[in-house]
Amino acid sequence: MTGDPSSESPSTASWRTFLTLWWSQSISNLATNVGWFAVIVYLTTDVFAAPSQRADLALALGAMGLMTSVPQLVLGAWAGSVTDRHSRRAVMLVCDSIGALVALGITLMVWSGVQNVALLLLAVFAARLAEIFHASAFEASYSMLIPESGLARANGLMQTSYSVGYVAAPALAALIIALPGRFPDALWGLKSGVGLAMALDSASFVLAALVLIRLRIPSPQERPAPGQKADFRGDFQLGWQYIWQRRPLLMLLLTLGVTNVANAPLILYEPLLAKFSLAADFAARGLNFESGFAVMTTTTAVGTLLGGLIVTSWGGLKTRRVYGVLLPLLGMALSVVVLGLSKSLIVSCAALLVFGTSFPLVGAHAAALWMSQVPPPLQGRVFGVRSTISRSTIPFAMAAFSVLSARFAPGPVVVALGALSALTLTLALLSPWVRRVEDREYLESLAAPAGEASASD
Repeated sequence: MTGDPSSESPSTASWRTFLTLWWSQSISNLATNVGWFAVIVYLTTDVFAAPSQRADLALALGAMGLMTSVPQLVLGAWAGSVTDRHSRRAVMLVCDSIGALVALGITLMVWSGVQNVALLLLAVFAARLAEIFHASAFEASYSMLIPESGLARANGLMQTSYSVGYVAAPALAALIIALPGRFPDALWGLKSGVGLAMALDSASFVLAALVLIRLRIPSPQERPAPGQKADFRGDFQLGWQYIWQRRPLLMLLLTLGVTNVANAPLILYEPLLAKFSLAADFAARGLNFESGFAVMTTTTAVGTLLGGLIVTSWGGLKTRRVYGVLLPLLGMALSVVVLGLSKSLIVSCAALLVFGTSFPLVGAHAAALWMSQVPPPLQGRVFGVRSTISRSTIPFAMAAFSVLSARFAPGPVVVALGALSALTLTLALLSPWVRRVEDREYLESLAAPAGEASASD
């Protein structure tokens, strides 16, 4: 399912293909989030249920976190190379098939009563690998299906589906896990709802694959010359050189990397601030830690869903998308500062609502900006390098926040990181280089050889 790019230019009619792909993959994404929560419940209530196993549970959950975060840094660029060298439809089909088999394997393991944590972690790792390659092929397909003017709306749709999955998955997982206990006869005597959740996840991958088989996804492959083999190192260098030669794109990418230092540890901010900064306010409102923390996380999730709906209905900026990236990021940075200073649940929730609402706006505009600037045949490799660079700061951010919060109160640490992000974004907004990130002629003049550039001038 390849095709000549000249005959497969995106048109408005291709929206139907994208929307079909979107709803099927959104169902699979929701089911995968449900499965993720089910696995955590399985580890907490079945494998390490005893209070004396708290340390083992913490290690297992930490290992799961590594299995899901590290592969992106190591294999993101390789996934981009594969995306550009092979049919993107075929890549997604293979990944959906792997996802279905992995979920089915976990289902059988749970239902058979086998409690093998190493095997479970291996399954999580395999599922994450498939997800990385699938996401690379899916993202690189947008610009082949959607007119440039619709890229922000398309990305907004994806942000919305991710947000819905994040908001709905915990409650849906709890409902599914409880079904065998409530309706044992209707579910053939199944004892574990965790296995049922994983079985539904496997079925969702099958549905996504069946839908994908019927779709035509253009793939502007760049094959090596006869007798020449494609190599990952060369593909990585191509992606890196593309960004390096267009310095405004590199400046924007580095800016996003710095802001990730403040934004990525949010999952660590919330519980620590809830426990140490907001304890007095929780008590005054008659809330315990669990209920107050639930209010905070729900507020963030609702904000994320709201932001996704806004950018989907609005369609995002058609020009000057860089402001759709930097200004919401500045709002996120300032909300992080407020969050670190806050001693009130209401103020904290207001900051989290701004943070959550801004997140999809940033993601949709950033994705649309890069898709409009990078030629479709190169998007897999360039996006792979882009992801590797921008996310390389996340493990550092997590480690730095943990170390600093162990020595200092978490509130001031959060304020410092938010202030660093806000300062970086202010400088980026003032930078003429960053503001010209969507000037194609200027970018290509930077990338052109010296003689060619001077001739054109």
